[in-house]
Amino acid sequence: MLPGMLLKEFSGRRAEWKRDLAERLDFAPSDLEYHSGFLDWITGEHAKGRELILATASDRLVAEQIAGHVGLFSDVMASDMSFNLRGGKKAEALVSRYGEGGFAYAGNSKHDIDVWKHSGEVIVVNPERGLLTRIGDEADIIFE
Repeated sequence: MLPGMLLKEFSGRRAEWKRDLAERLDFAPSDLEYHSGFLDWITGEHAKGRELILATASDRLVAEQIAGHVGLFSDVMASDMSFNLRGGKKAEALVSRYGEGGFAYAGNSKHDIDVWKHSGEVIVVNPERGLLTRIGDEADIIFE
C-alpha cells in the first residue's frame, strides 16, 4: 500500500489508529524529554492550588502513563478508541466542562488555535515553526 493510500485508509479512523499504536507502544514516560521551564511553572501553579488537566489528542493509554509520571494532573482528557480529542473537538470538550473562557490552555501547534479561541489564557510551549506569527500577540505566556 502506498503512503497516500495508507493515510486515506486511516482518515476518519484516527482514534482507532492511535489506540492500536498505544497498545503496541513500549515506552517509559521517564525517558521522554519535558520542557523544564514549563514543568517548573506548572509545578508552581499546582502548589498554588491550581487544577491541572492533561488534555491531549494522544491516546488515553499513553496520556495516563505520562500524567502518572508527572504527578501534577488531577485528571486526563484524551483520545480513546472512538473519539479523537483534537482541535475543535478538544475545544468543545473543554468549554463543556469549564465554560467559554473558563480555562487556560497550553499548546504548541496550529491544531491548538481552535482551543485558544475559547480559552481565558493562551499558553504556548515549545511552539512549532510559524505558530507565534500566526497567533500574534494573543499569547499570554510563552515557553520557548
